[in-house]
Formats: sequence, C-alpha cells, structure tokens
Amino acid sequence: MLYCPKSKFQPMRKLSLMLSMLLVVGLMAAHAQGGGQRGGQRGQGGQRMEPEAMAKQRAETFQEQFGLSDDQHKKTYDVLLANAKESREKLASLMQSRDREGMRTAMEKSQEELDKKLKEIFSAEQWTKYEAWKKENTPAQRRRGGGN
Repeated sequence: MLYCPKSKFQPMRKLSLMLSMLLVVGLMAAHAQGGGQRGGQRGQGGQRMEPEAMAKQRAETFQEQFGLSDDQHKKTYDVLLANAKESREKLASLMQSRDREGMRTAMEKSQEELDKKLKEIFSAEQWTKYEAWKKENTPAQRRRGGGN
C-alpha cells in the first residue's frame, strides 16, 4: 500500500461535505416552494391557475370534446369564469376555518349550479356527451381539462 498523508485528503473531504450540504439545502428549498405539492388547479411549474386561465382551458376543452359553436364557447367561458371566481372565494373562507365537510358540500353545490347553467347552453346531443365525459373522467382530471 502506498502511504498517503491525511493532510492531502482533508480539503477534499471538506469540499465533499460542503457540496452534500448544498444539495440537501437546495432540495429542501425546492420542496418548500411547492415542488412537492399536489392537487388543486395547478398550471405549469405547480403554480395555482388564475380563474381566467382555468375558464379558458376548460372552455376550449369543452369546445373540442363536445363541438361547441363559437357563441356557445363564449357563453361557456363566461359561466366557467364566474363559477371559478365564486368557488375560489367560497373555498378561501372555508379553508381558513378548516371545514372539510363544508368545502366538500360547497364544491358539490357549485358543480350542480355549473351543470344547470351549462345545460342551458349545450344542445341535447352536447349535454349527453358532457354527461358521458364526466363519468369517464375523475373530478381531478376534469379540472385539468383532461379527457380523451
């Protein structure tokens, strides 16, 4: 074996330790900024989507999926935007009180009101497609504009 004095490797050991610590701190910072969050209306980068962007995305999905006319698309966008803003306000107050049951009830009621308004805009054939689409897609997929 070769003789290697400890003093030669001491700076290397310190450098390795410093780099490891920087890596851990970096990962913790990324997680704290939302890298590990799930759920909710999130766009690219994990940021919460604004009601306008969310309504636009969903209206475009509905136009593609159900063949909405431009007039129906505009009306649908307006309904979705109003619903998104109203839901966000309701949920913000309920989240502060940490009332999970109240949040669930509010979301169900909001969805019922939205469906009632959409049914007035959609044709019978489009409504049937919408109902089938809702059954095929979980609520989380629907919020992301998912579907086939």
